[in-house]
Amino acid sequence: MRKFFFSVFFYPLLLFGRETFIQEIRLEGLITNPKQEISGMDWYEEKLFLLPENLGGYLFMLSKNEIEDHISSKKGSLKPKKTIFKTPDYSKFILGFDGFEALTFDGNDVYVTIEAEQDGMMVGYLAWGNINPNTYEVNIVEENIQKVDTPVQIDNLSFESIIRHNERLLLLYEANGSNLREDPYQLSVSLTDLSLTKIKSPNIEYRITDATKVENNKFWAINYYWPGDKRNLKPGLDRLEKNKNSDSNQTVERLVEFKIKKNEINLTKKKPVNLILEEGSSRNWEAIVRLGESGFLIATDKYPRMILAYIKL
Repeated sequence: MRKFFFSVFFYPLLLFGRETFIQEIRLEGLITNPKQEISGMDWYEEKLFLLPENLGGYLFMLSKNEIEDHISSKKGSLKPKKTIFKTPDYSKFILGFDGFEALTFDGNDVYVTIEAEQDGMMVGYLAWGNINPNTYEVNIVEENIQKVDTPVQIDNLSFESIIRHNERLLLLYEANGSNLREDPYQLSVSLTDLSLTKIKSPNIEYRITDATKVENNKFWAINYYWPGDKRNLKPGLDRLEKNKNSDSNQTVERLVEFKIKKNEINLTKKKPVNLILEEGSSRNWEAIVRLGESGFLIATDKYPRMILAYIKL
């Protein structure tokens, strides 16, 4: 198999008003092939699992130790292992199946979201299964699936984030801007009977493309904007930007922190983590996890290439 390599790069970003860097982690192997299109990732114990968008029958896995060793040494490259991801062939029984969007583990239980377009209408699905703690094989059976309607209709947008809070799953819709949603909410799914309720959330411009696990009722999310989405997203006033007259033709790549309190999601008072942009391209960040107390890992799908990077706090 032909090997693909990426070098280690450093990009400055503004973190709570200070300059710091993101460190691109060198990868090799199949994961660097753009056809994999990483769309989510999450920790299971001390293993990081990365979810390709397409029906390939596998996940990618890296250990926490090898990631931390690589970040420390900045030497060599990491080749993620392929683990079995056994699912139905959703392309055969979900009309307009477009791909997997998000992944989360809850003990040995596994949950993924799926995006589809049916007769010009976007819809989401929640599917669930389990992971074998010895082999790391993930198995989802055909009957473990539930259709979830999107709160608004925007082309190619659905639920790109899934997180657990107490005894519920929160499905975070991508678009929550003031010109799109007057009274925004997210969907809360009971882990007991899979019933759906709404949880109030704030307007935030651009897209929410993934979120970390909840800790102390707080989580971080990727807030991303590619100017090519201007017609779909109809950006309004960016209340997180110091310059209130922000340019809707400017790419935005940042992390924002949310809190959950009294059945409501709100932004915390922490300033966004604004990434300094890569000249000449937008990086479509699609996945995020915490890395202990030291920072975050974030990943792109395939634009401008597959990137796994470390953000140090």
